[in-house]
Amino acid sequence: MPLENVNISHAKDHKIMEKETKKAGISAEISQPVADFIAELKKELRLIHQITSEEDLEELEITQASENMTLIYEKIRNIVDYKEDHLIKRSAIERILRRNLLIEHRQKEFSEQFINELIMAGYLSRQEAEKKLRDKVKKILSKYQKLIGKIRNFDNKSWVIGIASCEIEECLFPMATRRALVRAMFNSLKDKIVFEGREKNIAGSEKDIQTYIAVLRSLSKVDRVSLNFNLFKIYCPIWFGGGHEEKTIRDVAANLAHHIRTIQTKSYNPLSFRIAVALRRQAVYFNVFYEVVLNNIDKIDKILGNKESLQFASQLVSENFYDREMGKFWKRVKRSLFFLVITKILLAAAVEYPYDLYIIGTVNFMPILINLIFPPVYLTILSATIKRPSESNSVLIAKGIEEIVYKENRSKIAPIKIFERETVKDQILNLFFLLTFAVSFGIVIWILSRMNFNYVGIAIFLFLFSIVSFFNALVRQPIRELLIARSREGFVGVLIDTLSIPFVRIGKWLSTKFSQINILLMILDVLIEAPLKVFVRFIQDWTGFLRRKKEEMI
Repeated sequence: MPLENVNISHAKDHKIMEKETKKAGISAEISQPVADFIAELKKELRLIHQITSEEDLEELEITQASENMTLIYEKIRNIVDYKEDHLIKRSAIERILRRNLLIEHRQKEFSEQFINELIMAGYLSRQEAEKKLRDKVKKILSKYQKLIGKIRNFDNKSWVIGIASCEIEECLFPMATRRALVRAMFNSLKDKIVFEGREKNIAGSEKDIQTYIAVLRSLSKVDRVSLNFNLFKIYCPIWFGGGHEEKTIRDVAANLAHHIRTIQTKSYNPLSFRIAVALRRQAVYFNVFYEVVLNNIDKIDKILGNKESLQFASQLVSENFYDREMGKFWKRVKRSLFFLVITKILLAAAVEYPYDLYIIGTVNFMPILINLIFPPVYLTILSATIKRPSESNSVLIAKGIEEIVYKENRSKIAPIKIFERETVKDQILNLFFLLTFAVSFGIVIWILSRMNFNYVGIAIFLFLFSIVSFFNALVRQPIRELLIARSREGFVGVLIDTLSIPFVRIGKWLSTKFSQINILLMILDVLIEAPLKVFVRFIQDWTGFLRRKKEEMI
């Protein structure tokens, strides 16, 4: 289908945005997508300020004891279930919805309890939970309860829960300015995507949807659930309209399986992954430019009117961006270490020791100690080698921002070529890549055998080494993506990459598979979280009951 809706409100409100652009005093030299983005950003910030000043705050009844218990539980769970920072809130919302709607099969309205849980878990402040917002959440929960009630397939119900978590997150933590940035990047670069080989004759609508998905992946770092939500808004816009009559809910339920198949087809297309890789550099430009505009919203027109001012502001923001990302990097390293120790290393040791004791008949402590100590030490050493991007990198980012901002520089944006899926040369290189797996694993297995590791010890070491290698690549990736001009690696660097990439690939596969059967998460969700939340609700009810009794006595 054509991608009119990818521009979301942009296509419908183009004339309005042009008026806003002129009203905002934005120079005609600015490219239209960027001008529209700035005008919309100003409009959204005015709206946010207006809503904040009109908030109708209402005291929610939450006891300190229940809040402390929930906070501790959430911290433990976030260690066990490793996710990127920007996905934690949505995942928490999805978990609460899944427990209430799929496990407890809650039929009655539970918006107050839902809001209370988010506050107790530290995801929402009491100030944010004003009455108008709670009314909106109540309506959203109501329509999803009705929709889930009409769906029989459990997988489809679970899929809808993911969509619901995204819509509620969007309601509680609005990110309209980020959506405007996605539109700006999409409209700025969609005509720069050039397909070669078998992809050359791809339909315009398919090219647009794959480019849009790639922008979401490279700029917003969406996960599978968030991507489903963004595509569901395109293919089923009626669900996000104002009214939700019984007929609308019936129609959406009847067509849901078709929408899910369509969205899966689009999102699993490897084309969007290749485009996303090609757009990573432009994503850095747009993310830094977003910070430039946000930090200088009152004087952005003057900054854009002078290229030297924009260069200076871009370089300054880039430096601040590096500092913030380095702080996030070390936070990710700490979380990764906790995650590895709790979910992987201790479990592996729990397997190796009984095997040595009961099967082999004697315990060799050296392999067990190596498997316990080596993974966290290895990750820490690798993490210490990461370097903060240099000032010259900030200069390159500033130049890239100029290209996307000014009309006269748009021609300087090089076409982004997406090549044929696989050539004969690629097939030969892929075969050689498979051989590197045998070489890499063979070398490690040989070394471990010489150190008297048994088969189980070797398997555990390979498992942990692969997981750590993947986590190292995962936590370093946001810093690596900031590097616009990367230095050419020497022979030693190429050799290290050749031998380590197989472990990273296996580690990624293992992480994906084991995340689906995370025993600790199952224990937390079924045996701890559900009873804990029932107990917390009892404490709240009991506290309220005691308060009323005191008031009656006085």
